[in-house]
Amino acid sequence: MLAVVKEKPEAGVTIKQIPVPKPSEGELLIKVKKASICGTDIGIYDWTPWAQDHIKPPIVIGHEVLGEVVEINAQEPTAIKVGDLVSSETHIFCGQCQLCKANKRHICENMELFGIGRNGGFSEYATIPIRTSWRNDREIKEEWMSVQEPFGNAVHAISKARVEGKIVVIFGMGPTGLAASAVAKAYGASQVIGVDPVEYRRNLATAMGCDQVHDALPKEFDNKCDIVIDMSGYPPAIARGFEAVRIGGTMMAFGIPKTKIEIDWGKYMINKELTILSVFGRHIWETWEETTRLLKSGKINLDPIITHRFKLSEFEEAMAIMKSGQSGKIVLTP
Repeated sequence: MLAVVKEKPEAGVTIKQIPVPKPSEGELLIKVKKASICGTDIGIYDWTPWAQDHIKPPIVIGHEVLGEVVEINAQEPTAIKVGDLVSSETHIFCGQCQLCKANKRHICENMELFGIGRNGGFSEYATIPIRTSWRNDREIKEEWMSVQEPFGNAVHAISKARVEGKIVVIFGMGPTGLAASAVAKAYGASQVIGVDPVEYRRNLATAMGCDQVHDALPKEFDNKCDIVIDMSGYPPAIARGFEAVRIGGTMMAFGIPKTKIEIDWGKYMINKELTILSVFGRHIWETWEETTRLLKSGKINLDPIITHRFKLSEFEEAMAIMKSGQSGKIVLTP
């Protein structure tokens, strides 16, 4: 089968033929129907310090995947059947640690990451654990199914931030930031303001329901925003967010910076008495349930986010466009 492999500890990937995997006990074999490129995949491609700390080549990359179940390796009957369309939850939890027992499986102490710590889904076939497989509702578009993982990040962040009736600023109009804009509107935010230096993505932000979109947040918003959500991981944007959030407001962290962040602890953490929140992934399975509800409700349209489609064999071209910033979500078809 064709697969995108991080073969060496250096920039780039190899697109090559490898054997079709066999599902171990407790796993599914899926025929991949759609897969989408994440910002994390860019870091893996470029071999950033984060990637160097998390990836041990060779490995098939890709974690945002939709597949049809073709084989099930389980001793007991499962709710998932051959022919079902499933998406993979990236955070493969152990089910035994204290966090798993406390219903916080998304931050499992012994977590393994699909497409990062084990072979992923940029391939014609993939194996995924049954316990981290989400059976999709066939009323949802297949392309939407393939981007539920990043969409779920947005749902988790906005749900946790409690945005109803609030002025919300979102820095970073990549796919997750765009999705967060739509979710914030669906959850009743009084105003959603998107910020991104790239015009292409600002246009997408308008299509996803932002009330205002700026390349840089004007000074008039300083100390007036109820909730600031950073989806960019860009240090100047994070600093700008601390200026914009009002006293007693909320800062939500999602984007992963490439460098350490310094903040004025006294000015922001103490004087403003902020609530600091963060999100890593999706709450399992509550976020997935809410994602399905939203996508079926008609309140969310993910079509504007999906801007490009490529064959898996065209991965290099797709990655070049993704890195240019002139795209939303890019969906691959094996």
